[in-house]
Amino acid sequence: MKKSITALILILLLSTFWQAMATASETVWFTDVSANADASAKQATVMGKVASGAGQLVTLKVVEPGGQFFLDSIKSGDGGVFTFKWNISAEGKYEVQLGVENSGTPYKTSFTYGLTAPTPTPTPSATASATPSTGSGSGSGGSGTAASPAPSPSPANIVRVTEDKLTLNEGLKEATFMLGTSTEAHIPVALLEKLAQGGNGLNLAGDKFTLKLSAQTLGELLAQASKAGGEVALSVAKVPPADSESLLALAKQRQFAEIKPGSDIYEFKLKLIAAGGAETPVSAFGHPVTLQLKASGLAAAKLAGFYYISDAGELEYIGSLSAGNVASGRTSHFSKYAVLEYRKTFTDVPAGNWAYDAVTEMAAKHVVEGISLREFAPARKVTRAEFAALLVRALGLSGGVAAFTDVPAAKWYADEVAAAYQAGIVKGIGSDSFKPEQTISREEMAAMLVRAWSVLHPQAKPEAAAPLFKDQSAISVWARDAVGTAAGLGLMKGRSAAAFVPQGTTTRAEAAQAMANILNAGN
Repeated sequence: MKKSITALILILLLSTFWQAMATASETVWFTDVSANADASAKQATVMGKVASGAGQLVTLKVVEPGGQFFLDSIKSGDGGVFTFKWNISAEGKYEVQLGVENSGTPYKTSFTYGLTAPTPTPTPSATASATPSTGSGSGSGGSGTAASPAPSPSPANIVRVTEDKLTLNEGLKEATFMLGTSTEAHIPVALLEKLAQGGNGLNLAGDKFTLKLSAQTLGELLAQASKAGGEVALSVAKVPPADSESLLALAKQRQFAEIKPGSDIYEFKLKLIAAGGAETPVSAFGHPVTLQLKASGLAAAKLAGFYYISDAGELEYIGSLSAGNVASGRTSHFSKYAVLEYRKTFTDVPAGNWAYDAVTEMAAKHVVEGISLREFAPARKVTRAEFAALLVRALGLSGGVAAFTDVPAAKWYADEVAAAYQAGIVKGIGSDSFKPEQTISREEMAAMLVRAWSVLHPQAKPEAAAPLFKDQSAISVWARDAVGTAAGLGLMKGRSAAAFVPQGTTTRAEAAQAMANILNAGN
């Protein structure tokens, strides 16, 4: 009898313990959590409180109906309050996980978003619901599949490219064919062979776009088309407005940025047509082609760029805007492309901050990135490798081989340092070391900037400015010309009207401003 009572007491104690643990996991870290979708605004909201109060880094992970991930983070405000908002378009169930530092098991919940047909009205209306789950991740909700853009319609107008309709520029070694209103061009093998053997490229020009195929690309296509015994077909089609809106909505959600179209979205396709009519799509090629799109209606041209857009809304920046509002970029695959205005802002670099314009512009050019979707960390110090990487991105450099023993190939910055070294932008410290993770000094920054400026302007020979700073003697002898030149070109300024502070460190905000200075110098 005593054993039975003892066992019963033990069971009760264990039950009480696990209930207490479950309650702790439910309430210690997050309270008042809600997750829902606003159907009219096509926007999701997750909000709640962190029990540990303000200033806690809250992380959000959302698994969308199609299996894609959406990640974000934010610091909790007064009372531990936090709110996440993002745009949604796919119908179905969204699985949500919240985490906070040292919280252990994430808090899980879910919500559904989709179209249901209410009674008695037969017209579908948008609904959204949320079902929280306290740590188990077994929330209930409706099912659905990710909405994806409908396939672009097949081009109706087809034109055959013939030699008599080409305009040859012998100086540039390229021939141009005007597509007019046609959306698909068929190029016979014989013409491909003649152009490639003559070392001539081929431009296919439409009203708002130009597709440039180099002689090397034509040779590559010729080798494939000859096997098929037919011709090469290149098609260009505008993505329908509804599908364009869906793609841009997905892009905004993924980038957590304001994105506006600066052109129509065009889908480029390439295929081989055999003599018997069989078609073989070509999705990628070894020699890049150059795409050009004419932009229009831009509100902020400095924030505009040329982008590849995947069906999942992922963006790849491939080029910037040049004179005449023409965006140009090189790509090794065909798909959907557009000119987009990209305004990425950060909570710690608000409008009115001295670095706001530079950070926003360089984020639009994908030269700088945040430390998270929302934070930039403008006061964080910059290393020599990080600054070299910024210059490589700003100048669009690539290539190079390992030159320093302290830059292992496995490091994220290895390729960037190699490219910067090949371009003559960076030099080592000593015979074969670079000190990549050493904080860069302002005089080192000046030297790299001047060398990078010379890469952009190879014919120019800037002269060092006369001594401008009262602390001129504190500048290392090897860096004095570079500091004077950087100041004279407007690439850098002193920390004050009289002092340069050559041994001072550089912040991420200052580095972003330096990138803006070098890219806008002379404009």
